[in-house]
This record gives sequence, C-alpha cells and structure tokens, in this order.
Amino acid sequence: MNDVERPGQGTAPDPRRQAWRAVMETHGRILSVLEGELVAATGIDLQCYDVLLHLSEAGEPGLRMRELAEAVVISKSGLTSLVDRMARRGLVERIPDPSDRRAVLVALTPEGRSRYREAARVHLAGIDEHFARHLTREQGRMLTTILSTVQDRVPEA
Repeated sequence: MNDVERPGQGTAPDPRRQAWRAVMETHGRILSVLEGELVAATGIDLQCYDVLLHLSEAGEPGLRMRELAEAVVISKSGLTSLVDRMARRGLVERIPDPSDRRAVLVALTPEGRSRYREAARVHLAGIDEHFARHLTREQGRMLTTILSTVQDRVPEA
C-alpha cells in the first residue's frame, strides 16, 4: 500500500498526489460556482456553453458531430441529446454538409451567437474573479506549463 492508501501511518504524503487532489478539489469547487453564476445570469449551463464556445471558434459552416464530440469537454454520450435540446431552444441548427451528403454539420444560429457572447462575458468574469485574480502572471505561466506537460504525456482515451 502507498501513503495515500494508508493515511496516518507516519509516512509523508507524496506532494505529487497532494497536487492531484488540489487540482481536482479546486476544479470541482470553481466549476460549481461558475456554473451557478452562468445559469443564474443566462440560463445556459456549462455543457451548453462548451458547445457554443467550440462552434463559435469553428466559425462557418460549423462542425460535424464527430468533430464537436472530439472538441468538447463534456461527455460524448450525451452530446447528441444536448445538441437536440440546443436546437429546440434555437441556439444551433443541423445543416447538410456540402462536402459529404452523409454528414451533418452543427452550426450556431444568430440567437446562439448572441447568447454565446452574453454567456462568455459572464463566464470570463467568473474565471477572473474565482481563479485568475488569485495567481500572479508568473504563477499562471508556471501552472500552464506544469499542466501542459502532464496533458502532453497522457494518451487520449
């Protein structure tokens, strides 16, 4: 057994595992606050925001569902039903892919673009308030380097 599995055994905890725990607990706490603020101000949750963000960044004509599934942070299994709900709300539309008639693109509607801009203002302000303001620029660079190092070394699922 390692020191994480045997707390209180007089072994100093591994600081790398402590870092992992801090990342996970901080991530959970901040995301909960950010989602609450986003929903209260715009009625858009983080999953919907994630889709709007990637579609906005992709521009015209949109993204194929496969591309969207690869881009989003949310669960891939729920993406189809999420896109269905967003289409019913008038935020996105499905359009035939002109380069492959078997494929469908998901694109922002004008309403989706407008709601994305509104949600982005709220979300970015929340990131600044609950995360960025607590770090110096140098700490931000260091944290980005550290997390990018780990991310680059972990195979994609």
